[in-house]
Amino acid sequence: MRRTKAIVQKAIVITLTALCFLTFGFVLFLDGYYYKTRPREPDPETGRIYPQDVKTIQHVARVYLTRTERMPYDYFWFFFMALALTAYLLNRRWKALRNPREGMPKELC
Repeated sequence: MRRTKAIVQKAIVITLTALCFLTFGFVLFLDGYYYKTRPREPDPETGRIYPQDVKTIQHVARVYLTRTERMPYDYFWFFFMALALTAYLLNRRWKALRNPREGMPKELC
């Protein structure tokens, strides 16, 4: 029972950490996708009137997005920080991911 609890706790911390980095990766993916597919001028007919600067490895461009398309950029930091903080605090409480040198005398480190 105790081993199962430790495995579940470790899985939760790892999942939250992975989601944190996946959120960041998703925004990077959107930058490249919008760079290739979105207009560089406002397009009121399609609702793409919200400016957003997107980056690729080689270029930076201002594209125009709909309100829905722009939402990940507006709320990215909230999700990133919430996931990172939750993973950090749960790991501090559960000690799911431990430093192998923790608790050793300094002479042996």
